[in-house]
Amino acid sequence: MKYSEKFKSIYPERFKGIYSSRGDNDLISIRVRQGKERDPSRWWYNQLEVLAQISKIGNGKVHFTTRGDVELYGINLDLKEKVLKDLERVELDPRDSCGASVRNVLPCPSYICPMAKTDAVKVSLEIASLFRHNPEYEFPKLPKRVKISISGCEKGCSAPIIMDVGVVAKGNDTFDVYVGGGIGDHDFQGVKMFEGVTLAEVKAISLSVANLLKSENEKRGFKWVLHKYGIQKTRELIVKEIEKIGIDHAKGIPPRFLNSKIMVVRTKAGWLNWDEVERVAFVARENFGFVSLFNSQVIFVPVKEVPPGAETVEYPYLVNGVEACIGDDYCPPAIISTSKVAEDMSKSEVKVRVNISGCSHSCGRHQIADLGFGAA
Repeated sequence: MKYSEKFKSIYPERFKGIYSSRGDNDLISIRVRQGKERDPSRWWYNQLEVLAQISKIGNGKVHFTTRGDVELYGINLDLKEKVLKDLERVELDPRDSCGASVRNVLPCPSYICPMAKTDAVKVSLEIASLFRHNPEYEFPKLPKRVKISISGCEKGCSAPIIMDVGVVAKGNDTFDVYVGGGIGDHDFQGVKMFEGVTLAEVKAISLSVANLLKSENEKRGFKWVLHKYGIQKTRELIVKEIEKIGIDHAKGIPPRFLNSKIMVVRTKAGWLNWDEVERVAFVARENFGFVSLFNSQVIFVPVKEVPPGAETVEYPYLVNGVEACIGDDYCPPAIISTSKVAEDMSKSEVKVRVNISGCSHSCGRHQIADLGFGAA
């Protein structure tokens, strides 16, 4: 199948997590996230086993992204329905993971970080419940994707300043909210627009941002709404939208901490071979049953006892390494092989966070790294 024909038929379904692989072929890619109302950060051992099995009929690898979800590549279009059923069987769901949708509401792994001031996962589920599987906030009614993240403390590990809505817990059941951030051809830094708000207000702000994006029909993202109106006017528009919505009385969510050691599994620019994924699944099964995915392409495995020779970390935000988008192996806009660059960079002794983007879309988030490389 010619890429142009494949793109035309598949593009309208991107919000369902299905999109075209690079080149003239019958291959697609599937981006996967946890099912509706499930913890977006916990990936259970049986889910990893299924991902490994599916990858065998694809390119033999699994890609762990910078938004806490997973991508499968090189899947034949004829196998799409079978793969979707296999994913559904273990409560994994591609819907709302790509295209014009409210993407994975990404929480930091607060349950394995003693610095957390809230249960970031439960906050993310409160917000996601407004949007998940909701046609009002999917293509074609939503003109552009919306990205939201939750940071359990002021460290801001969920990168709030590059999100459409970035939520930062302040303690005492209050939050600061950043609005209008974004990466891509025109990267904008989000603005701290609301301080000391409640969880109920956070939910209303999130809804209001999505509603304004719809009413403005802004196909470039909410950062351009902020750019158009400025900080004060945008804030007034959000507040006016909140008045239409009304605010429920969502309760604050205290932090819960899992008393475990944290084993670190480093990917190769996000990639692991299918057998490596199975080995990670085995370690998870022998311990707490799950791994934690966040935004650093590092897999955190809560363990009772650390396996010999394994790397550990005390705080998740301390992990440095090399992150990258998938590059020109599968992504049509990419102009470099990010995997090759990342592999070379990984050999360096420099202990900093390095991010690599294969094109100006900036999916590697090179703007927020200690050392960022963006292909131009």
